[in-house]
Amino acid sequence: MNTKLDLAKEAYSSNGSYFSVRVIPGSWAELGKGLYIQTHHNGQVQAFRLDPVRGKRKVAYEIQATPTSVKLQCSNGGTVTLCIDDPETVRIKGKGIGLRLEAPPKRWCYAYLMPGGVWGTYISDSKWSFALESLRGTMDMDAPWVKRKSFCKDSERIVATCTPDSKGVCELALDEFRTSWIQPKRPPFNTCIKNIDKRYTTWCAKLPAASKGMIAARDRAAYVNWSAVLGPCGYLKRQTMLMSKASMCNVFGWDHAFNAMAHARHDPQLAWDQLMVMSDQQDSHGKLPDNMNDQNIMYSFGKPPIHGWAARFMMKRNPRMFTPERLRELYDYLSSANTWFLKHRVWPGDTLPFYTHGFESGWDNSTVFDKAVPVVSPDLGAFLALQCEVVADIADKLDLGREAESWRNVSTKMIEALVSTLWRDDQFVAMIKPDNEIVKCQSLLTSMPIVLGQRLPSEIRKALVKRIQTFVTKWGLATEHVDSPCYTVNGYWRGPIWAPSTMLALSGLKAVGEKDLARDIAMKFLAMCKKSGFAENFDALSGQGHFCPSYTWTSSVFMMLAEEYSKAR
Repeated sequence: MNTKLDLAKEAYSSNGSYFSVRVIPGSWAELGKGLYIQTHHNGQVQAFRLDPVRGKRKVAYEIQATPTSVKLQCSNGGTVTLCIDDPETVRIKGKGIGLRLEAPPKRWCYAYLMPGGVWGTYISDSKWSFALESLRGTMDMDAPWVKRKSFCKDSERIVATCTPDSKGVCELALDEFRTSWIQPKRPPFNTCIKNIDKRYTTWCAKLPAASKGMIAARDRAAYVNWSAVLGPCGYLKRQTMLMSKASMCNVFGWDHAFNAMAHARHDPQLAWDQLMVMSDQQDSHGKLPDNMNDQNIMYSFGKPPIHGWAARFMMKRNPRMFTPERLRELYDYLSSANTWFLKHRVWPGDTLPFYTHGFESGWDNSTVFDKAVPVVSPDLGAFLALQCEVVADIADKLDLGREAESWRNVSTKMIEALVSTLWRDDQFVAMIKPDNEIVKCQSLLTSMPIVLGQRLPSEIRKALVKRIQTFVTKWGLATEHVDSPCYTVNGYWRGPIWAPSTMLALSGLKAVGEKDLARDIAMKFLAMCKKSGFAENFDALSGQGHFCPSYTWTSSVFMMLAEEYSKAR
């Protein structure tokens, strides 16, 4: 794999590691723009800024990064190379140049000497500790202790400087530990790089196919996903793919499902873990977290129930991964989630569920939510009806006949209520509770019931297709109609193109027989990602990426569509 990384957009990391390396711009960088070693314990924390030095002077450098290592080519001819083989260690080697690692000074951050000349450091924002060990050359630590007079930082600064040995080489290991540092076995530096290359090459061997013109972008998408995976820790009970290690360093309550879908055939265990990651923290009522990392979890909001839709996609893609044991686990998970919606998100006397905030839809600031909440939005009823049907299908496989019939009846009644309550003229509307005030808007969100496909009456299917066509731009599906007075160029869900809305809409269009329209939208999306990378979302008119520059649900949807469409073309 010859992928070249841009560390201003992507983080260098290794599958399973909580470390990453990235160029942080001046507006975010706590010690000024530069190359930082980050830790993803507790989200995203800038642990150390790394600089090549000669004596006390920093040396300019250019970055050459690949999935296996990061190399700094210094202006004096020296080089610094970083790699992450052991997930708990960053190895750093300098040739013809020294190294300087500086931790941003913060409250309760401090450094202390341990036996053998190893320095321990506590980075308070991460709630984690780190050990710096010099393997070649010498290391000096400048971390003066501050007498505590208030809740201030415990070390005035934490700066480690490594000086090369007589052969011009210095080498450093940065280990993470929670309570006790145990010196690990350390293979030679070059062996570490070979190990990473072997693991990554093996993982890439069965990547989803793509046409020749899409292979380079597919390979970059694969790296974004591979490198975003964390090992189990704290609230994360299994290997977990973050939304990004560049930013958005949590797992969110519907994002993970798209990552699961992308790897159902390629890496079934990873796919299963992504599908089920939120189930590990499902509460006794069936409520799922909105988002979490290893140390923090939020239940205040939620995300739409698209997990049944995702599971069905995966079952078709790789039925063998769904063993009877997994089907039972999935049934318990999804049926409990359905029960929570039915008990806690349906107004008395109603059939359709409601949202209490735009965050719960995943479309945070959609114009559906401009007037008030709670809102009975048509997408939610469609997703929940579909998920109830999937649960019924799973119940059939488990010989749970009565449960299957019950869930199927719930699904049928919800679709009937969706049509009779929210279909007005030629579009679905939303409804504000308790007064049933109608919300008409120009958000693509109200067309998401297209996922129900043939379950909708013919005239509604045709009207939805016609309406969705009006959202298509040069680059794909805008989330707010471009002629809407509420359309905003960089407006999050008020215009920009997103991967999840694209994937959901394509699913519905194919289900109603609109294969040509689906192919056209998919090809536009692929071209946009090839041009602009895997941003969190994209300008609907220019195709330019916005917000997080390397977001895993975008790379996941790209890989799925590249396999389905660009290969066939």
